[in-house]
Amino acid sequence: MHASKPRLIVFAHLCNPDFVTGAEKLTAFMLRELAAWYDCVLAVPGEGRIAADARADGIRTAVLPLSLAPSFYLGLPHWRRELQEGMAGEPFRQLVRWLASEEPAAVLTATCVHPLPAVAARALGIPVVWAVMEAMRETEHTAEIAGFIAAHADRIVGISETVLAPFRSPEAGAKAALLPPSWDDHALRPEEWPLHRDSTRRMLGVDASQPLVGFVASSIYANKGFHHFMEATLAAAARHPEARFLIAGNPVDQPYFEAGLGMAREAGMLDRYRWIRYESRIDRIYPALDALVVPSLAPEGFGLTALEGMVFGKPVVSYAAGGLAEIHAATDNAEWAVPTGDAAALAAALIRLLDRPGELAGIGARSREAAVAAFGIDAYRARLQAFLASFRPESMPRGLLIRGSGPAVYLRQGIALRPFASKAAFLAAGHRPEDVRQVPDEVIAALPQGPAIGGGAARGGGRRRRRARRMRSGRGARGRRRSPRGARARRPSGRRARRHARRGGRIVRRRVAGSGRRRVRARRGRFRRRRG
Repeated sequence: MHASKPRLIVFAHLCNPDFVTGAEKLTAFMLRELAAWYDCVLAVPGEGRIAADARADGIRTAVLPLSLAPSFYLGLPHWRRELQEGMAGEPFRQLVRWLASEEPAAVLTATCVHPLPAVAARALGIPVVWAVMEAMRETEHTAEIAGFIAAHADRIVGISETVLAPFRSPEAGAKAALLPPSWDDHALRPEEWPLHRDSTRRMLGVDASQPLVGFVASSIYANKGFHHFMEATLAAAARHPEARFLIAGNPVDQPYFEAGLGMAREAGMLDRYRWIRYESRIDRIYPALDALVVPSLAPEGFGLTALEGMVFGKPVVSYAAGGLAEIHAATDNAEWAVPTGDAAALAAALIRLLDRPGELAGIGARSREAAVAAFGIDAYRARLQAFLASFRPESMPRGLLIRGSGPAVYLRQGIALRPFASKAAFLAAGHRPEDVRQVPDEVIAALPQGPAIGGGAARGGGRRRRRARRMRSGRGARGRRRSPRGARARRPSGRRARRHARRGGRIVRRRVAGSGRRRVRARRGRFRRRRG
C-alpha cells in the first residue's frame, strides 16, 4: 500500500504504557497526518499506548531503547558529555545499523531531548527534521545547544513561537518552520459529549446546578502549578460555595500532591474537591467541566491542555506561560491569561467567570470557534502542506562519503563502509575532499567494513604483497635472510648443512638442464628457417 511513498521514520522520545503526555499526543497526531504523504515507521523507546495505536492504524513500529538528553532542555553545561555517554552504548550502535539498513528518505525526531536519532541520521547522510515541542530553559548554554540542533537538522519544526525563540539566528532561522498542533474532531466523538457530561458528573456527585472547574494534567508535579490551582480555587470557593473542583491527573510527587490537598483540608473545603487519575479518553473528562484552569509555572512549549479545553467549548483561565499566551492571543482570549505565578490574579480571573454563570457556555462556544479557525485541522494541513512543499528529502543529495577522527575515508554502501585504499584511489573514483563529512567515531565503529576501494586486485598483486612482507620481515627478493649490518652470517652445520648442500645441487642441475634445452630449441629454430 505504501510502496510508492518515500519512507519516513518518526522517533518518539516517550511511549508510556499507562497514560499519554502532551508531547506524545503531538507526536502521534503528526505521525497520523504525515502517513498521508509518507510510508511512516514509528520508533519508540519501549512498548506503550502510542505504539499500540500506531499499529492499529497500520503503521509499523520499532523498539529502540535510546537514552535521552534532558540537559538539552535544561540548558546544562554537561550537555556534550550526556550526548557522548548516549553514543557510547550498544543501543546507539544498533540505531546506526538499523537506520543504514532501513535507508529512509528522512528522519523526524521529536523533542529537543532526543538527539541520538538526529546525530546518527545526519552522519549517514539521511535528511533530518527536528521537531521541537518544549520551551528550552534560557541559560548561558542554550545558544550553543540550539546551534548543535540546527547543525544536525535540515529543518526545525516548532509548535509555537516560544519554542522557536532560540533558533532565530540567520542560519537556524532559515531552517525553522512554525507548525502548531491540531486535533481530529471525529476521534473526539462530539456526538457522545452530552452523554459523558451526565455520566461523569453523576460519578463525581456533582449536580447540574453546580459549576465544575477542572485541573487536567497527565502528571501532577510542581511545574504544572497544582498548588496555585488549589490557592486560586479556594479563593473562588469562598465566594462561590456552590462551585466544585475536579483534579484529573497522576501524582508523580506524592508528598507534593498531598500537601496541595492539605490546603483544602485545612480550609475545611476538601469535600468540594474530586480527584480521578488521568483518563486517556479526554472526551470523557472535558464535557463534564464548566471551566478549566491551566496554571503552568514553566513556559509551555504550546499548552495543549488549554487548547483541548477550548476545543471542548470551555472557558480557559491560565498563566501566560510561553505558548499559553500565544493560544489565548490567537483565540481572542487574552483577558483570561494572567501573569505567570500570580495566584491572586488567577483567582480573580476565575471568580470573574463564576460571577457570570449564564455566560460560561457562550464564552466557551466562542473559544471553540476561534480555536477551530486558528488551529483546526484545515489550518494544520495547509501549514503542513506548505512545509512539505519546501522539504523534499527524496530529491536531496545523499552524502555517503564520511570519515571519523582518523585519516581513513569511507564510502557507505548500505550497512557497510568501504575504505579507500589511498588518496589516489579516492581521486581516481571522481570524488573531491570537500564532499567528505566528518562524523563521530562511534558511527564508524558501529558499521561493518567491506573491501577497500582501489586496493589493487590486479594480477601479480599477491606476489607483490608477499614480497613486501618478506622485505619487512628482513628477507631479500630471493628468500635469503639478510644479515644485520656488521654481523657475521650464521652457517648451517651438521645434518642441516648436508641437506642444504644437496638441495642446492639439485637447483643447480635443474638450471643447467634447463639452459641446455633452451640451446637445443634455438638451434632447431635456426635450422627450420634456413630450410624454409
